[in-house]
Amino acid sequence: MLADISNILTFAVMGILFLFGVVVTVMARREHGSAAMIGMSGCILLLLGLAFDGFRSFVLYPQLGASLGLETTVTVTNLVSLLFNAGGTALLIWAVVARRNPRPAQPPQGPGWPQQSPYPQQPYPQQQPGWQNPQQPPYGQGQSQS
Repeated sequence: MLADISNILTFAVMGILFLFGVVVTVMARREHGSAAMIGMSGCILLLLGLAFDGFRSFVLYPQLGASLGLETTVTVTNLVSLLFNAGGTALLIWAVVARRNPRPAQPPQGPGWPQQSPYPQQPYPQQQPGWQNPQQPPYGQGQSQS
């Protein structure tokens, strides 16, 4: 009886955790792109594996174990559970290392921060060595007087 309550509590907590993972990755889809979708797939696969493990614990073992033999049932269901758990964990790891959508860099905006132009600033033109600006005559000189 206590073992059943412990199992139900474990399945419930893990189910809530995986559902939370699905919700968070759906909300992060716009910012993280394909990495969030991969993570969501991993959470869904782990949630399916959790549902299979619950089904296995409460339905398959008591009913199929007596008819097919407990050893064969345990071996087959453990392999199926392994595929769910390994696949879901692999997808979560892939989501961590997956490339994110690049976001344009936003300079800090607000009072006191210089506003940056979206266009790159052109440096002042460099003068060729040996070339000099012509001298301008002082004001009033070089003009004809009548």
